Amino acid sequence: MGRSITVTAPAKLNLALAVMGKRPDGYHDLLSVFATLDLADDVRVARHRTLEVRNTLDIGGGEDLAARAVRELASEIGREPQAFVRIRKRIPIAAGLGGGSSDAAAVLRALATLWEVEADLVAVAARVGSDVPFFVAGGPVALVSGRGEVVTALPAPREPLHLVVLRPPVRLRTAEVFGELRPGEMGHSEHVSALAGAFRDGTVTAETLREHGWNDLLAPAERRCEAIATWRATAAARGIALSLTGSGPTLFAAADDRRDALRIARILRRAGLRGHPQIAAA
Repeated sequence: MGRSITVTAPAKLNLALAVMGKRPDGYHDLLSVFATLDLADDVRVARHRTLEVRNTLDIGGGEDLAARAVRELASEIGREPQAFVRIRKRIPIAAGLGGGSSDAAAVLRALATLWEVEADLVAVAARVGSDVPFFVAGGPVALVSGRGEVVTALPAPREPLHLVVLRPPVRLRTAEVFGELRPGEMGHSEHVSALAGAFRDGTVTAETLREHGWNDLLAPAERRCEAIATWRATAAARGIALSLTGSGPTLFAAADDRRDALRIARILRRAGLRGHPQIAAA
């Protein structure tokens, strides 16, 4: 095994998400504000004689997005997909936090350096998966549209955004949630636009996140996963609003500052809900 590069692969939250309609290819057009989190995987990539991906968590059936990233970049530049990838997972799987997509983006960035090639990594990323272009672009916060391939960077906030992130101990398939989506539940883009505008103006606050933390997938996710509705109701009874990220099941609460995040986490823990303070878009 030759030279290796280790890259940090952060998780993400959808701070607001609107489903704009179904595309002819079967996917949906989305409009969303993405933000990275402190929570991250470590991805090590090295030259190798074959393609080998090792992951510290079982990701289930199907090809790992990291392996697909190697194949797509190799195809783009006309070489054999030979690389060793080791992923140290901290981001939960099937949680709506984009861990697999972030790992794939980390692989693309590392391989481009190892192979000493110039390529349109965003275009390659779009062929790997819907969230991968955001991560390969590398910014902490962005307005993402289309299937995820259109990434418009937004300014990072002047002050850190403190959140409490919670994940019900269930797996929720994205396809199942989209399958539950009803026409009247789509198209609430005004919240996404307002939040993106606050980032552009430098006026985003915890109150902005609470006001515009809308997700068109919340209702269908609650229909597929009772725990989401139960956890949100439990938190609401204690004065804490929980928003959904992606297709779930992960939820988050916006906090005014670090002390407030710790306070919220304590309240939720006493209610039987385990939450972790995180910093977003840093």
